[in-house]
Amino acid sequence: MRPQRFQDWAVEALRQGPEVAEVEPWQEGHKQPFGVKTRLRTGAEIWMGITAVSPPGEDYGQPEQPVEGEAPAAVPVPELVGATGKVAITQAERHLAALLNNAGSGEVAGAYGYSDRGPAQNPGVGVDFHSGGKIHCVFVHALRSGQNPGSPYNLPTEV
Repeated sequence: MRPQRFQDWAVEALRQGPEVAEVEPWQEGHKQPFGVKTRLRTGAEIWMGITAVSPPGEDYGQPEQPVEGEAPAAVPVPELVGATGKVAITQAERHLAALLNNAGSGEVAGAYGYSDRGPAQNPGVGVDFHSGGKIHCVFVHALRSGQNPGSPYNLPTEV
């Protein structure tokens, strides 16, 4: 799935989460051409930048040829709010990954939070496709309710 189509699909998939208040496409020109901004019911926001690893032999000059297989098995959607009343960034990864995993797309082989695969330079969510392609959704901003974006990738541990 190419980044533009993934962005559109992810907006719709994430909107289905009961802890999600609002989802919209997000971009910053050539610097960040694709992204998704998710506002949670707590008021916290996660802004993810989208990048892709093309499947072998992919030619962006040609029309996309989606490859489908079996949709991934549904996984439990983790709770968002912890004992502190805030959302841990690692928990947000797991929650958003589960929502994408459970959206029922035959193109998706699976989704995961970066922290679940070991230490990550930046938090985020990865999506693997049956085509061999991958999408990386790196958390660029994580904001508490009412907060404005600061420096990209300078994230708190919870929002």
